[in-house]
Amino acid sequence: MTELGFGMKQRGALAMTPALRQAIGFLALSNADLSARLADLQAAVAVIVAAKTVPGAWPALVRHVDPPPGDSARPHRREHPAPGGLDTDRIAEAAPGLVAHVEAQLPLLVRAAADRPVAEAFLRALEPSGWLGASLEEVAAEAGCSLVRAEAVLRKLQAAEPAGLFARSLAECLALQAEDRGLASPAFSLLLRNLPLLAAGRMDALEEACVCGAAEIAAMVRALRQMNPKPGAAFEQGAQPIPRPPDLVLRRDGAGWLLELNAETTPLLRLSAGAEAAPEALRQARALTQALERRHATVLSIAAELVARQDAHLRDAATPPAAATINEVAASVGVHRSTVSRVTAALTMALPRRTISLRALISAPAPAARRTEDPPSVQAVLQRMQAIVAAEDPLRPLADAEIARLLLADGAALARRTVVKYRGLAGIPPRAERRRA
Repeated sequence: MTELGFGMKQRGALAMTPALRQAIGFLALSNADLSARLADLQAAVAVIVAAKTVPGAWPALVRHVDPPPGDSARPHRREHPAPGGLDTDRIAEAAPGLVAHVEAQLPLLVRAAADRPVAEAFLRALEPSGWLGASLEEVAAEAGCSLVRAEAVLRKLQAAEPAGLFARSLAECLALQAEDRGLASPAFSLLLRNLPLLAAGRMDALEEACVCGAAEIAAMVRALRQMNPKPGAAFEQGAQPIPRPPDLVLRRDGAGWLLELNAETTPLLRLSAGAEAAPEALRQARALTQALERRHATVLSIAAELVARQDAHLRDAATPPAAATINEVAASVGVHRSTVSRVTAALTMALPRRTISLRALISAPAPAARRTEDPPSVQAVLQRMQAIVAAEDPLRPLADAEIARLLLADGAALARRTVVKYRGLAGIPPRAERRRA
């Protein structure tokens, strides 16, 4: 006999509200497209205004990315460096106005004639933002001096106006400005060491880290937000037309990276001061500004995860990207895979000498030889395959099975048919054609 019963089960589900749909739609837009979309929305929601910059907003638009542990955290050395040992591929040419401005101050900053070549080496490494685009070791190698002497000359150059020039990290840039304004203190130094807590809005943790009360933290944060994280940006940059402005900017920050949304293209919104509107209009305005802030935070989180995974490739373009799938990035960040797909497909990131798409940092893994090791990326296997074929005996080209055996030593376990597929992707002709050639 069949018995019937009734039961109750509680299950949570995410409601796709209009605000959530709007926030998701923002993720699929570049900064330029997002600005155009917000211009249309402004006409419907009159109590919000677009702003090129919002005072105090920049800490939420930057993210520090620590280098991975191991050898990749050390300054990269190319096998064939530029003359003098300085890797010029990683240095962005500074604006002529900024260079001329600093050159005019050199006689007052560096008085010893013997230190002038060292100062000029630092000047060549100056980026348009006012930061250094090379490490202390690289500049010392180019100038042919010791690290101690290079450090001494750098300290003299960091007295240049405006304060913050020749900084090697965001914290150092702000520390130089704090010292110039007479704000340097142990508490302020602790604040600069914990900028990620400020960017994340974790004020309680920031108070604990700085051993200060809420009032003192608020005063230091107000002073911090009046400083300029790019002291060189005020100078004439010169006309450098590019097809599309980048959405993110990545630069060296000490041993790690500083990732930021491009301040020139990132749209910001704020409520009109003293605006009087219906409650529904105010609700829509607040929802729109919150959706935009959520979009910026999500983009930074995804891009920071990709930068951390592809640290070696970003330091040296000749190094193939590591294996990183959309699913892995989504799991690490804590978002859906469709969110990662939207962001990486739409946004670009500027490096010191080139601009890339975020999708270029996504790389499928090749079959690994052992489950205990990280699989190599498909790009790494293709690059290794090209090197194997380039070194083979032209009279006795390698068969696909032999190529698979050599790739096995690099951690890639490929079947012969997979080698055929990858060989086609790498543009390598079959063995018979290579023998005839």
